[in-house]
Amino acid sequence: MIKTIYQEYQLLGLKVIPIEWDTVNKCPVSHREWQSDNLPIYDYHNALMVATGNDWAALDFDIKNTDDKEIFNKWLAIVKNQQPEILDKVFIEETRNKGYHVWIKYKHLTKKLSLADSVQGAEVIALYAEGPLVYTYPTAQYVDYHNSMQDVEYLTLEEYNYLLETSQFFNEYKPSYDPNKKAVSYPVGFEKKLISFDTLITDETWDEILNQIGLEVIKDFRYNKKDFFTAYRRTDSASQQISAKVYFKTKRLMLFSASLPQYPNWHNKHNYDVWALPPSFVLFYKNDRDWEATIQEIDMIIDSLGIDIEEETKLISNQEFPYEIFPESIIASLFEVAKGRSLAPHFLATCGLWTISSLAGTMYKSDFNGDARNILFCLMIAPISVGKTPAYKAMCEKPLEHIMKDYDIQFAADLKKWELELMESKNKKEPFVKKKPRRYIPFAVDGTTEGYIALSMDQPNGLGVYHDEAETILNAGGYKSNNDSVSFFTQAFSGGRLTQIRADRDKERVVPNLNINLLMGTQPSRLLNVFTKDALASGFTSRFLMVESDYILLNTEVDPFAKNKEMSNDWTKIVQYLYQLGYAYNTGQAQQIDIQMNESAKKLYSYYFKLNREQANVRILNKTEFLLIGTEAKMSAYFSRLCQLIAILNNPIQPEITEQYVHLAWQLYKYYANSTIRIIMKMQGESETGLKEDLELLYQALPLTFSFKDAEETCIRLNLKPNKFKNSLRNKNFVSLFLRKEHGIYAKV
Repeated sequence: MIKTIYQEYQLLGLKVIPIEWDTVNKCPVSHREWQSDNLPIYDYHNALMVATGNDWAALDFDIKNTDDKEIFNKWLAIVKNQQPEILDKVFIEETRNKGYHVWIKYKHLTKKLSLADSVQGAEVIALYAEGPLVYTYPTAQYVDYHNSMQDVEYLTLEEYNYLLETSQFFNEYKPSYDPNKKAVSYPVGFEKKLISFDTLITDETWDEILNQIGLEVIKDFRYNKKDFFTAYRRTDSASQQISAKVYFKTKRLMLFSASLPQYPNWHNKHNYDVWALPPSFVLFYKNDRDWEATIQEIDMIIDSLGIDIEEETKLISNQEFPYEIFPESIIASLFEVAKGRSLAPHFLATCGLWTISSLAGTMYKSDFNGDARNILFCLMIAPISVGKTPAYKAMCEKPLEHIMKDYDIQFAADLKKWELELMESKNKKEPFVKKKPRRYIPFAVDGTTEGYIALSMDQPNGLGVYHDEAETILNAGGYKSNNDSVSFFTQAFSGGRLTQIRADRDKERVVPNLNINLLMGTQPSRLLNVFTKDALASGFTSRFLMVESDYILLNTEVDPFAKNKEMSNDWTKIVQYLYQLGYAYNTGQAQQIDIQMNESAKKLYSYYFKLNREQANVRILNKTEFLLIGTEAKMSAYFSRLCQLIAILNNPIQPEITEQYVHLAWQLYKYYANSTIRIIMKMQGESETGLKEDLELLYQALPLTFSFKDAEETCIRLNLKPNKFKNSLRNKNFVSLFLRKEHGIYAKV
């Protein structure tokens, strides 16, 4: 009988796979190599599978996965009542687990679809199409229920959609996690820790993790000679059938059971980029797709196993920029500009903060006893043409364009008037003591340290300095024979009184309260040209708020004439007000403004201040990398500065530091501290293999033997570009670590 059905199904266009079925354990003896067509049938074959495709598909009702055992009868009643003619076009069979298959034909099938899940998330109704295998009659305990396979006819688009929508009506699952969160890459900053965890945990720990998610080893499983996996089953399953393949050598889990729906598995793999899961990804899904909770659990496992992993990764998180520091209208405008100009929004936000700090200068004071100065050193790191200078222009230059033009006209008039008065005084031979007008220059693009000092002597409010290419800062020294720009800016970071002694006492210069803000841009490949090992060791590098961005997809729908490519009037009003106030302060027409701070804000600030010091002590006691300790120490100066700036940004007329602003300043400080530390740790030195840190990490993460596809997946997991391995083969130090076994296959030497 089975041979007759096999031949009939083949004539219908079905890809039929004869197999041997174990009638005692109710599972296949083994799966055949079914990729080829027209597989022969032998006398010992007693069951059939169908590989869906060629317009054939099956609605699978898995009744064992739901408490509602009448779900199929309810579904069938709805179809009979509303569109009974569809039932003439389908074949229905009852399965061995008292479920049902509804066989259909449709011209435009795409992939397997999960249609309805139980309250617990187990798959109850699914469309198996374009690949998945389905057991069918005359497999043991499969029974014809309605029509036969020969009765199946093509469904129309409306009929096909009706069956899917009716099935989706029975979905009961509401996940506790965000289903859009999926493990593809390690969280930024944790790559080294997680790759070490995934490769160094013991087999016992790996098995324990699998036990915790409801899997156990199948005893007495019949392995083939070519099987390199260990067979696992669901602990709650009544069947001895395989639920997962576990690889202990490479530490990977491949799930085949749909009864663990929160994990990527064979049935839902079309929804996931990665379904062969390393241990860290398994724990990510176990912890409701929360990386923070996952890393906390991994830390406990690492401690219990005594795995030696570098400590700095514990301090780095993938925290987002807290845009809430800006008023709501400015946040909206900032993102409109970012979208319109295809710019990184955190670059715009950083340039905005730097602009406010440069304009605020020394004309604001607070209760921080002089510790909080409006001085920011910022660095934007991105490839060529990502938009570092456009971010500066959008937040600073463009909003001030008209007012600077007006002040230039006024300066020209004042200078002309002064020159006429000077000439008149000379003609009358009278003494002339009136001071020559000075142009108001709150921002400088490049320059020398000597020039910055001279300007600061005439402009007590200070200035902002922008270097489009960070390397040009090395040319900013007053004397090219002994460039002193780095030492100058190192001192300028702290502000305060600056005295320059010269052999000629008449050339001595004093700036009572130096206030210079520094903003620079550079490319990742040129970073070490500016921040050498000496700069890293001296602490100059640690004074910068560093942000980075990769290439951003360009907005192809943008209107080149749209107004949303410029910051809003709300932003323009703030920076223009500060510009005017700075001019008035420089000319003696305005006094310093006190920034108020209420008691609750002081209490919260004291709490964060103490917390920061306690965390620093922990790093010292744990003998954390000295560069990390030093960077955190330098960065801590920014907390009070950011408190001030957020208050000024939100109310430049009467600024007040509130509890909310202290909390936002703490978030902003931690964002910049984490970002800066992450970047600095990448820059630090080279590994024992002679490779930069990213290539060293890639080398450690790759398996002993791998293909280009394996290398690409590893790169993605490490937050590297997918083709990083291929491109790096041109690096002589890197390529020497591998042996090319055959085309596209490599092995570690």
